[in-house]
Amino acid sequence: MSNRIIPKEALSGLRKAELGDLGGPNPRTRLEPTRAEGSAAPASAALAKAHEEGYREGVEAGRREVEVLLHTERDALREVRNGLTQLMSEFEHSLANDVLSMSLELAKLIVRHSIKVKPDLVLSVVKEAVASLPGVDQQTTIHLHPSDAALLRKVAESDKTLHELPWRIVEDVRVERGGCRLETATTEVDATLETRWRRIIAALGRDDPWIDITT
Repeated sequence: MSNRIIPKEALSGLRKAELGDLGGPNPRTRLEPTRAEGSAAPASAALAKAHEEGYREGVEAGRREVEVLLHTERDALREVRNGLTQLMSEFEHSLANDVLSMSLELAKLIVRHSIKVKPDLVLSVVKEAVASLPGVDQQTTIHLHPSDAALLRKVAESDKTLHELPWRIVEDVRVERGGCRLETATTEVDATLETRWRRIIAALGRDDPWIDITT
């Protein structure tokens, strides 16, 4: 140990040492963690706020995506519904046409069968055709199927109205049984089954042909 004596004047810049200076950290050093802990609170609050904002933005983005998806699904369902409606409409229209076609074919069979069973039905057709003319004279001819022509001549023998008509009965195989065609110098009345058929189906908006099956 040195025995050097330090003058009093040299000690003027020194401070008195405390026990704390010898055994532990500087009190000012112990205050620094306290300030660091105080600064952590605002950082934690900012992080929580950022998390909350991110959560809200995520929820909003998800909601928008769901809305877009629902809109797309609604459009798809609407298209499916419209397609089904159109399909049902076409099916009903097709079914109605099929039913009408069957009905018309059945009507043809009924008419032809009725004429075969009751051939005198042609007489009402002849009388109706005659009534549509302004008059019957020597130039009037009536075209009938040979079988109907024979029937008309036979009936005219006992029917005074028909017997006195000055017409000429013409046998025409082109005329189907049950129909007739009247001709005068200025007028023609087509009362054949085919023509009458076309008038009926035209009113129904159809064009189904009447097939001539004269025998």
